[in-house]
Amino acid sequence: MSIAMRNLIVAYKNLPMQVRSALSELYPDGYEDETFEIEVPGKNLIYKALRIHLEGVNYLIKLESRYKNTDFLLDDDW
Repeated sequence: MSIAMRNLIVAYKNLPMQVRSALSELYPDGYEDETFEIEVPGKNLIYKALRIHLEGVNYLIKLESRYKNTDFLLDDDW
């Protein structure tokens, strides 16, 4: 019998403190190198996100967002 994994998409500001603490333990030097960008279908947004797995839950953590059509306004270091 397999146990179903929960998949959650959560904004960083809404993360439970235990998950924030786990992030600090997993990435003591920061998680910037582990982030990636996702585009939300049907919206004009691009999110910077981080994926982690804790206690049977797969978290997709939304860190920042920007409008897709403003790419030309941002510098390369975003």
